[in-house]
Amino acid sequence: MYVGCVYGWLVFAIRNIIVKKIIILNSIFVFIFCSSSFSGNWDKTDKVLFSAFSATMAIDCVQTNYIFSSDKFYEHNPIIKSGIKEIGTGFIPLYFGVCTLGGWYASNKLKSRNRKILLSALILLETIVIVDNKNKGVGLNFKF
Repeated sequence: MYVGCVYGWLVFAIRNIIVKKIIILNSIFVFIFCSSSFSGNWDKTDKVLFSAFSATMAIDCVQTNYIFSSDKFYEHNPIIKSGIKEIGTGFIPLYFGVCTLGGWYASNKLKSRNRKILLSALILLETIVIVDNKNKGVGLNFKF
């Protein structure tokens, strides 16, 4: 809990720093935290699936940043839209970091078979969003 509060405060405090650096720090933090916190019943497939889920979340985070830096696109997620209004673009990596931690927490509570199903479903969902964004012209590069 304490680490999450400190991390959230840091994201808010440095929201005016280049978004690219925030996303990289966010991804590293989430991956290290979750990788070191796997319980003993995570097999290699579970860890690979979680890594793939983390990667799809990072790609979606980059695309969401691209959407907000462009006048051509519109974000449909009401949570992200309201967070941007209140906090600014620093909310984007915070949102995706919390979602990734939520995916890890839910997965960690499941048995291995169900964990594989959940992580596969989350990867499929994120892949659909990423491909849909890409087909609409949303890029993966950073715009400032």
